[in-house]
Amino acid sequence: MKRKLCSVAFVVVILFSLAQVCAAEDTSNLTLKQSSYTVSLELKFSRKNQNPMQRAISFLDLGPNGYATGFLVGDGLVMTAYHVVSGELSLPKRVLLGFGARDQLEVAVHINGCQATVLKVDKEADLALLRVCPSQKRGVAPAFQASLSKDEKILLIARPRGNRMVRRGIFYGTYLMRGQEYWAAKIDGHDGYSGSPVYNDRAELVGVFSGYDWAKRLAVISPGVRAQKLLEDYISTPQP
Repeated sequence: MKRKLCSVAFVVVILFSLAQVCAAEDTSNLTLKQSSYTVSLELKFSRKNQNPMQRAISFLDLGPNGYATGFLVGDGLVMTAYHVVSGELSLPKRVLLGFGARDQLEVAVHINGCQATVLKVDKEADLALLRVCPSQKRGVAPAFQASLSKDEKILLIARPRGNRMVRRGIFYGTYLMRGQEYWAAKIDGHDGYSGSPVYNDRAELVGVFSGYDWAKRLAVISPGVRAQKLLEDYISTPQP
C-alpha cells in the first residue's frame, strides 16, 4: 500500500514539474512573439520658430536626442505614449537637451529610419497612434484585457535605443493622474520605456507604460481599454 501511495505521489510530482516547465516555455514563447512587435522610437527634439542661427545648426544631422518605445497594432500602425510625440518635456529634460523652460518644442519621430506621422491621439490617456513605413513584419491588433486583479502578474517589453528589455511585475491598483484614472504596477521603469506595451500571461494587452512615480515606486500605465478605443476609433473613421 505504501509503495502504491509513493508511486502516486511520485507521478503527481512529475506532472506538476512538467506543468511548471510548460508554463515557463509558454511565457518564453509569449515574450519572444510579443517582443517582435515592439519597436524603438528615435526622437529629434527641436525648437519651433527658430532664429536664423538655430535653423542653420538644425541642418547638421546630429542624430536623435531622445528615445522611446512603441508597438505594432496593425499594418503600418504603431501605438506609443502621447507625451513622447508631443514635445512636452519636463524642465530637467529640457535643460539636459539645452532648451529653455519657455521654448516651444516639436519632435520628429523615426522608426527603422522612416519618419512617422501622428494619426490620432488621446491626450488624457497619454496615447498616440502613428503611421510608419510598411515593413516585413505585419502588426496585428492585440487582444485587450479590460480589468485586472491585484497582484496579477504582468510583463513589460521595452526597446529603448533598439535594446530589448523585458521586465516582470504585478498589478497594484488604480492611479489618478491629471484627473484621469490610470493603472499602477510594481515593475521597473527607466528612461526610454514610455510607450512600452504591458501584457498579461495570456498575451493580452494590459496597457501602455506612461511614466514612473519615484516617490511611490510605481509604474503608471494607461489602461488597455483606452488604447483599444483609440485604435477602434481610427479604424472606424473613413480615411481620405
